[in-house]
Amino acid sequence: MNDKLYTIPEVASYLKISKSKVYWLVQTHKIPHVRIGRNVRIREQDLEKWLNLQLVGVIDRALEMKRQ
Repeated sequence: MNDKLYTIPEVASYLKISKSKVYWLVQTHKIPHVRIGRNVRIREQDLEKWLNLQLVGVIDRALEMKRQ
C-alpha cells in the first residue's frame, strides 16, 4: 500500500485548475476519490487512470480500430 494520496489543493495544482473545479469533480463523482471522515483524498493511481481517460478522441480511435 505505497500509493500516494493527494489533497484537493495538490490535485488542483497538478492539473493546473482551480480548487473549486476539483471540488466540483468530486461532488459530481466525475473523479475517483476516497473520503476519510470529512476529508477528501485522491489516490495517485486513480488520478493517473482518470487523466488518461480524459484524452480527447482516445475512445473514438479505439472503437474505429475495432471496426476495421
